[in-house]
Amino acid sequence: MKYTLYTPVFFLVAGLLWGGCLSSPEIPGTQSGQMAANFTQLDSLYLSGDTAAVARQLDEIRNQIAEEDLVSRSDYYYYRGVVQKSFIDRNRYADSALNLYPDIPSQIQYKNAYIKALILKCEVLIHYKRHEDALANYFKIRSLADPDKNPVAYADYNSRIAQLYYAQQHYIQAAGYHMLTYNTLQSIEYDNPQHLFYLRQGALNNAGFSYEQANMLDSAEYLYRKGIAYLKEEDEKNIVGKRMLNSSKIVFLDNLGGLIAKRGDLLTARNLLEQSIAINDYEEDRSKSTAYLKLADVYTRLGELEKANGLLDIVEYNLSYSESDYFQIGPRLTKAKSNLAAARGDYELALFDLTQHLEILDSIQQESRELSNIDLNLRFESFQDKKDIAHLAKANQDKTRSLVIVGMFLIMLIFIVLLTLKNAKQAKKAQNASIEHNEQLKKVIAQLETRNKEYAKIMKVMAHDLKNPLGGIVGISNELLAEGKLNNEQQELLQLISSSGANMLEMISELLNSDLVTENERLIKEDIDLQHLLQQCVELLQYKANEKQQVIHFRSGEVIVLKLSREKIWRVFNNLLVNAIKFSPANTKIQVTLERKKDSVVIAIIDNGIGVPPNDREKIFEMFTSAKRTGTAGEQPFGIGLSISKQIIESHGGTIWLKDNPEGGTIFFVELPIAR
Repeated sequence: MKYTLYTPVFFLVAGLLWGGCLSSPEIPGTQSGQMAANFTQLDSLYLSGDTAAVARQLDEIRNQIAEEDLVSRSDYYYYRGVVQKSFIDRNRYADSALNLYPDIPSQIQYKNAYIKALILKCEVLIHYKRHEDALANYFKIRSLADPDKNPVAYADYNSRIAQLYYAQQHYIQAAGYHMLTYNTLQSIEYDNPQHLFYLRQGALNNAGFSYEQANMLDSAEYLYRKGIAYLKEEDEKNIVGKRMLNSSKIVFLDNLGGLIAKRGDLLTARNLLEQSIAINDYEEDRSKSTAYLKLADVYTRLGELEKANGLLDIVEYNLSYSESDYFQIGPRLTKAKSNLAAARGDYELALFDLTQHLEILDSIQQESRELSNIDLNLRFESFQDKKDIAHLAKANQDKTRSLVIVGMFLIMLIFIVLLTLKNAKQAKKAQNASIEHNEQLKKVIAQLETRNKEYAKIMKVMAHDLKNPLGGIVGISNELLAEGKLNNEQQELLQLISSSGANMLEMISELLNSDLVTENERLIKEDIDLQHLLQQCVELLQYKANEKQQVIHFRSGEVIVLKLSREKIWRVFNNLLVNAIKFSPANTKIQVTLERKKDSVVIAIIDNGIGVPPNDREKIFEMFTSAKRTGTAGEQPFGIGLSISKQIIESHGGTIWLKDNPEGGTIFFVELPIAR
């Protein structure tokens, strides 16, 4: 059985799923016994592969999760994330979980749940080839995971590092980390024996497969047979379900049969592989694809060509329903088809299939080339060195001097950003005025347009470069506050710096999302279930509405699929709902409706808030508008979000407008065309 960094088939069962072990409360009273039981049951459903049942149970328990129950909220986001097929959606849920732990004290207090959120984020980062960021998160996991107090998290960390080494083709190192995972789990006991079973057998199988790739066949065979013996022991205990045992036995017999075939004992290999396929009454599930391929090769070598052809047809059929298995199964399928064609004497077809095989392999090598150049040990040493340097610097710096420097830098930063915004606003006004001039001023207009683009580039660079140091300032301020060693005056100053810095970070984020930095961005559209997207948006923002005791209701008549940019449209509805929450009083209701018309769909966001004055309705969609009002709980406005939303909707051929709510407040409408 083969696995890669981007399609880890067996790790989906054996490496990722230790959530049930971490569902127990880390601080007494944090998570109720009933809620812990709910997530333990949810984990078992996920182990069985029934993701639809997982989604249904998440819907059932969502409203039962208390606002202060951070562990349950984190578990909810985690399981929502792992069942998502879209990595964009998975990333959103990973970020939602990580945002529950904004500072170091909370990350330490709830470190088990925080580690799970980091692991989910790592999956996303590796998918998008952001390997340095993923490694930085793995270093955080290693720093937090205690092999004695939290062996499951520590074992999971080791299995992740093993995957990275395997992807780099460092098979012996990968096998070593898998065996470390197995040894870590040998002597532990906890209340989820099914989970422990999957982790142990997965570590044995993956260690054996890594040794097999290193051509250490004796070591690989020993571990495969050790795994089969372990399955027999667990079967006699009658704790793990038969289907789970059979799924593991399929893999071990598959790998052992393939190894025996490599040694040339085709009859024994055929017997083992036929046993693997026969489990679960010859059910043609995807987990048997590699066994089908290996048995087809054995049949070909034994001259049983029709049997081989039938198995390859099954594999090709299953592959057509699973794009994610392409890099794992595709090259082996084309190679097996080439061998079968050659055995039949059809050398033209054999050459064609072999060419396809090589093309897929080239594609895989191109995908993994970047990762193969990373020295994991050096990267972790670098992260450790940086961490040590940071601790030394913090221990030696004078806190009073740091406060003065931070304050001065923040004042300078605010001045620079405000000056930049003022210049950008003036440039936009100059551009609008120049349009009204006659033909003699065309040259001046062109010069002003060029200048405005330069302003946009400057603003993008400044906003992007200022975001990280400003985040550092906020982080330093929070760390100093957390230490509690300052007097009241110093704490008050630091609190002011922290809250001002947080507001500036939000302003910079909105600026980076404005048309000044995205005007040349290509719009990538895909088929989007608009009803599902709105439901997700409402679910994610309900927690924010809970802070003001508000309730968001969503009503839709039918499933509506449109060609949209998921990220852009998500930003629009997120902004409109956040505004409704911001400008509505506590204990009010916000409604979201979706209605299909003849040639379009109309979405309405209805609130009972403070409304929009008539003289501000034309200005509210302008960039850097002066029509800004403070939220009902003192929330800070920036006057950029609605301008961004208008640009996005118009780029989709739609319109956005507002009107008064007869019951008080405002109704924002978004109309999007239905493509014919």
